[in-house]
Amino acid sequence: MIYLDTSALVKLYLLEADSAVVQELVSSQHDPLPVWELQEMELTNALRLKVFWGEISQADSTRQLSLFEQRKEKGHYYFPDLDRVAFLTTFQRLSAHTPELGCRTLDIMHVACAVLLAPDLFVSFDARQKQLAARAGLTVHALA
Repeated sequence: MIYLDTSALVKLYLLEADSAVVQELVSSQHDPLPVWELQEMELTNALRLKVFWGEISQADSTRQLSLFEQRKEKGHYYFPDLDRVAFLTTFQRLSAHTPELGCRTLDIMHVACAVLLAPDLFVSFDARQKQLAARAGLTVHALA
């Protein structure tokens, strides 16, 4: 199973640098991708921010959000049940690295979720988040 943080998940919906790499990674495995509420919220807002910044149209944003919903319905994604106590405990343990790495709360939340899910591969385009994921024992894809 592959865990995509939102910086990688967005690349499945918008043509950006390394979109082809992410698409190839996802296509190379048969498991549905874990997507939890944080990722769905971040993806939704990222697509709407692209409209605000004038990078895509409102219609494009709406189409991509509709595609996300279709993929959910087809089973391309699954929403894992996270043990809230284990999640908080893992978050607290990982946040101890913040003074060294400068991780943001949402980055730590992604890594904590991934730790609980134990993916074969963690994919992110955020350098600090990748460092934290490696320290947490996850296998991190060597993307830019």
